[in-house]
Amino acid sequence: MSPPLDLDGLLSQEPPRDGGAAERVLAAARGELALRRPVRHWRTQAVWLMAASGGLALVVALVMLAVGAVSGATLLGRAHLLVLLLGTSAICAWGALSPRGRGLRRFGVVLAMTCAAVLVLARGTPHSTPTLPGWVCTASHVAVGLVPLVVAVLALRAAVFDPLRALVAGLAVGTTGAFLGELACAQDWRHVAGHHLLAWSIVAAASLVISKSLKPRSYAP
Repeated sequence: MSPPLDLDGLLSQEPPRDGGAAERVLAAARGELALRRPVRHWRTQAVWLMAASGGLALVVALVMLAVGAVSGATLLGRAHLLVLLLGTSAICAWGALSPRGRGLRRFGVVLAMTCAAVLVLARGTPHSTPTLPGWVCTASHVAVGLVPLVVAVLALRAAVFDPLRALVAGLAVGTTGAFLGELACAQDWRHVAGHHLLAWSIVAAASLVISKSLKPRSYAP
């Protein structure tokens, strides 16, 4: 019969040390410190995301106004919708990158859904027959959001992956295409719901999928 186990003695013993593993961990830590990578504050990254999304939307508006693709009267007539889109972009960008912005992220989702509904309800009867297929709007909206999407994904890598964070960042980016749609497209609410909002959803989903697939540079919250 085997002697009884001395639990107190076992618990008081130190675990065996693996000197090789400790040296490897220490060497990896020294290597990371030697790189001296610049640490960007989340507020700076949020401002960059707001500039990439909202700033690009404003640049598109100025270019279209300069070349005569949109009139000043159109800008004034849709100013309330454009301001709503810019505000949604800013709130979503700030909430997505804020370490303690979970409540703001939830508000950003609600705000984006409200903004999308307003865009659909604000559309009246088109004054002319469309000459381009509806998918052109979807493709152009996704294309104009590619640069802000890259900025968003790079910023999201500074923290551990969070599905809500990545989704809200994608919603911020998607406002750029929606902004373009309010300037360049005069089709009815069905077109907006079926093609403009589809592009917004694609960009948001891309932010979520890409962020999940990339290894974060930090596991900070």
